[in-house]
Amino acid sequence: MQFPRMKEVREEANLKQKDVAEILGVTKGSYSMWECGADTIPLKRLNQFCNYFDVSIDYVVGFNDKKKYTNAKPDIKIKITGENLRKIRLKKDLTQVQIAEELNINQPTWNRYENSKTLILTVVLVELAKKYHYSIDKILGKDKD
Repeated sequence: MQFPRMKEVREEANLKQKDVAEILGVTKGSYSMWECGADTIPLKRLNQFCNYFDVSIDYVVGFNDKKKYTNAKPDIKIKITGENLRKIRLKKDLTQVQIAEELNINQPTWNRYENSKTLILTVVLVELAKKYHYSIDKILGKDKD
């Protein structure tokens, strides 16, 4: 899953891939794979990237042009994330089985996300946010706007 704005944000800061890899505590190869879309960046690393460059996740994934939110929080709140996933599912009047099928995951995995047992994977979160037109930052409890 490619997020072209990762490269744009990095280049605006006049940093090389190896510099960002060091900042994130990963190899240059891992960061390079994320930036070119050959591999999907883990959500915690994406959050770390966005915090370092002071940009919103929504901006980096290309959901909007708002670089940052006024009341943005730096941390992902797994409990709030789970609650928000549940609210989205209920608002769409879906069962856990139905939403899991729509996102191409299994119901027990969705249940772990919704009950804050496991942090949702980046690819699943992006698909959910795209499909239902939600802010990733809001789902994660990073934005209160």
